[in-house]
Amino acid sequence: MELNKRSLEHFPVQLFAVIMGVSGLAIVFAKAYHLIDLPYWIYGLLLFIDTLLFLGIFIAYMFKWLLYPEAIKKEFYHPIKSSFMAAISISFLLVSIAYYDFAPTLSILLWYIGAPLQLAFTLIVMRYWIHNEFKVVHSNPAWFIPIVGNVLVPVVGVEAAPVWVSLFFFALGMFFWMVLFTIMMYRIVFHHPLAKKLVPTLFILIAPPAVGFVSYFRITNGSIDMFSMFLYFIALFTLLLLLFMVRMFDTKQFFISWWAYTFPLAAITIATLLMHMALRTTVTYMGSVILILLTTSVIGFVTVKTIQECRAEKICIEEEE
Repeated sequence: MELNKRSLEHFPVQLFAVIMGVSGLAIVFAKAYHLIDLPYWIYGLLLFIDTLLFLGIFIAYMFKWLLYPEAIKKEFYHPIKSSFMAAISISFLLVSIAYYDFAPTLSILLWYIGAPLQLAFTLIVMRYWIHNEFKVVHSNPAWFIPIVGNVLVPVVGVEAAPVWVSLFFFALGMFFWMVLFTIMMYRIVFHHPLAKKLVPTLFILIAPPAVGFVSYFRITNGSIDMFSMFLYFIALFTLLLLLFMVRMFDTKQFFISWWAYTFPLAAITIATLLMHMALRTTVTYMGSVILILLTTSVIGFVTVKTIQECRAEKICIEEEE
């Protein structure tokens, strides 16, 4: 697909979810190399692909910002797309984590860009929520994206800054996760079902507790206690519930929102690998292997579908509101 001026104007901020998914998979294989002896070259290849995607998507979006500021403003004040703005800062944080084993200095540099950006996007998005009137149907699991980003900060933050910085972001993310989860359950149970293109975002419900477990593991130097188990098992149950409802996600029509499947699956996989790192049991080993296979398969499938849609020029086009 040629990225001409017309397609650049409609270049969606949701494409940063691609970086989130691929970064998550790279981190999975970085951990798997150390814990279950998977080949290192897989991590290296994924890191290379992740870097190219990050640079390509970020540069394209910056050109959109320069050439079409009104289109950016329209996304920023959209009740659904506004939440994906935080995917920009999350991309910096995830690429930072992905690089941590390979190039720690670069990792920390990216963290120092991503962490302040994350705080800024959280403040801007929450101000937008508070200052504007919304209907319950506007709420959807994508609203968790600005919150999840805060919980990601401690993963590299414990090495890059004083521990209170990590605790600040962790507390912020965990508190508002609980607030938003209550709103989301009310919306899902008592109001109209999510629009078809938003159904994949239900997988985002896995991310806050899964990422919370990973961050808590880092903050406490690998502690597995009652609170970490609490976070992990909430994430695991949410995954099991969504798999139990798998027919709900059976749709032939592709949406960019399919990438919402990817990072949450990577997050619960990383959490399971860390559980295996701490416990070294057959159950955690088998769970890690199963989730690596599931996450890799889903990301591979969504990638193929995305490439097909790009070739058919069905991405970077004007969307219906």
